[in-house]
Amino acid sequence: MKPRRKQPKQTREALLDAAGVEFSGHGYSGAGLGGIVARAELTKGALFHHFPDKRTLAAAWISERLGLGIEQMWVSPLGDAGSLDGFQNVCRSRCKDLHPEDATSALVAIAAEVASRDEVLADALEQVFKTWRSAVVGLLQRGQAAGWIHRSIQPELEAAFLVSALSGFTVSLKTSVGPETRNAFARALDGYLETLRVQQG
Repeated sequence: MKPRRKQPKQTREALLDAAGVEFSGHGYSGAGLGGIVARAELTKGALFHHFPDKRTLAAAWISERLGLGIEQMWVSPLGDAGSLDGFQNVCRSRCKDLHPEDATSALVAIAAEVASRDEVLADALEQVFKTWRSAVVGLLQRGQAAGWIHRSIQPELEAAFLVSALSGFTVSLKTSVGPETRNAFARALDGYLETLRVQQG
């Protein structure tokens, strides 16, 4: 363990980094505080100075790190998309790039493990999912206003369906999905999104 000068911000960041590796690799139940502080090269005293328990650490990791990951992977790209083609391109790219260690996969895995039995973590997870769904809703509403998304669709329902479908796809990555399955899912998703387009003529 390396001696450290007191650097509260850096210490907290190191703990969140280490927690992310442990929670992503071993799940919430399988990740131990000993493994987290060892990976961060810190002491349990340093950990408890910032986080009183494992749940608080996990909630901070979900809100700050997974939240930022979903922002980068989904929210910002969807905010930049100005057409249905752009929306399709974002989704197609993510389907091909998703892997078991990224923020989307980690979010879905931790949600499947803890959301039904821990209210604090479930609330933190729901805030991240809500941000993701809201980005889809916003894009669809912009599309309706601009005339490239059909007025009859209900953005909130479509967003819930789409995020659920993408979340389910990440679960299948745990079984080492090959390129054929990824491409099939991407094509099916393209077809679904095409049904949202305003038909000309």
